[in-house]
Amino acid sequence: MKVQHVRVPYSLIELDISNQSKSVYIAIMCARSGHNKKIKISMDKIAANAGLKVRMVNRHISELCQYHMLSRKQMNYGVGLYGCNTYTIECDERKFAEIPLCIAYEKQLKASSLIAYCIMKKYTDIRKKDYTCYLSKEELAQYLRCTLNHVNKIKRDLKNAGLITYEYNS
Repeated sequence: MKVQHVRVPYSLIELDISNQSKSVYIAIMCARSGHNKKIKISMDKIAANAGLKVRMVNRHISELCQYHMLSRKQMNYGVGLYGCNTYTIECDERKFAEIPLCIAYEKQLKASSLIAYCIMKKYTDIRKKDYTCYLSKEELAQYLRCTLNHVNKIKRDLKNAGLITYEYNS
C-alpha cells in the first residue's frame, strides 16, 4: 500500500510567519486531492486538522493569503446561504518536503514539531542515502525562532513519535 504524503513547499518554511499559520497550511493540504490546486474544506475541518480553535484559523488563513501562499473564495449558494471555502494554492510547489499523511494528522505533535520535521527534511542530503540531517541545535532554533530548550522538546517529541533518531556528538 502506497503511503500518502502532504507536500509542504520550502517557500512556506522560509516565510517569517507563525508556526500555527504554517500548521494551518498543512491542515488545508491534508484535504488535497492529487495535484489539484483547488481544495474545498470547511473551517471546522481545518481547525480540527491543525489542532486550533476555529476563530484562530481565520486569522492564520488571512496571513497565508497575504503572503500569496493561497487564495480563498467562499462558496455562495444563494441569499444568505454560504458553504465551504475553496482554497487555491498560489505558491511555488516545485521544491517541497513531504510529510506522511499519518504524521500530518498526528494530534500529539504540535505545529512547531511538524515544521521542524520539514526543516530537517530540507537539510537532509538524500543523495547520500543515509538520510542524516546535520543541522545544529542552534541552527534549528534559528529557523524555528525558538529557544534551545524548545528545540530539545521538539526533538524529543519527534523521537517519541518514531519520526527521527538522533545522537549527540561534539
